[in-house]
Amino acid sequence: MITLTGTLRQSGPVTIKERPLHKLWVEHTMPRDNGTPDLKIEEFFVEPAMAANLPKDGSQINLAVRPYPSGRDVRYQVTGIIPALKAA
Repeated sequence: MITLTGTLRQSGPVTIKERPLHKLWVEHTMPRDNGTPDLKIEEFFVEPAMAANLPKDGSQINLAVRPYPSGRDVRYQVTGIIPALKAA
């Protein structure tokens, strides 16, 4: 399992072929070999039951993801939302 940590920029319900889903836009950085990391925004689709645990927009989010090849790119599929740890 890979944990992708980023900022939840926006989320909302969508319907694709009569199947209700929840779409997430997550902003994160990818390291580079030569210095400044790249800023990326990823789009994910999750089941509505999984979306019940989402933080508010603009908050940090931790996602359990599975990478898969898509042409020359690597894409990610969300397998779970990891709850944020609460300070004691």
